[in-house]
Amino acid sequence: MAYYERSGNAAPAHTPPPSYRPEYDIQVTTMAQSSGKRISVVKIILGVIVCFSMLAVVILSNVQQLQVNNEISQKQKELTDLHSENVRMQSEIAGRTSSKNIQEYAEEVLGMHPLDLSQVEYIQIQKTDVVAIPEEETNIFVRVKSWFDNIVEYLRG
Repeated sequence: MAYYERSGNAAPAHTPPPSYRPEYDIQVTTMAQSSGKRISVVKIILGVIVCFSMLAVVILSNVQQLQVNNEISQKQKELTDLHSENVRMQSEIAGRTSSKNIQEYAEEVLGMHPLDLSQVEYIQIQKTDVVAIPEEETNIFVRVKSWFDNIVEYLRG
């Protein structure tokens, strides 16, 4: 390298490197440097694994949430279908139990006909009839037996 001479007290443009170099044990420095690199590489790999596992957990939870939402929507659709089926069946039952349909069924299937006035019979019910139940005649032996039964019942409690 070329030096330019300057006038005055100015320092040279470039100073040469020092001639003294400290001696280092080459094996120690390479082991220290390589173990530092290994630790940092291991930390980086573990950090990447942790990040991917957290990402996998987030994705899994989103997938499960979507599955539950799909189940809910399917069950809601099934519920609305069942409600509409219920309404249809209720109207069908109401239609079948109308008096006109019952009359047609009685006439066509059961062979019944409307009541004719000649078929009506009136009966009279006496309202003054009273049924009297006579008391049993009790003789002395029946009274004694009843009195004895009452005493035994009282003693037994």
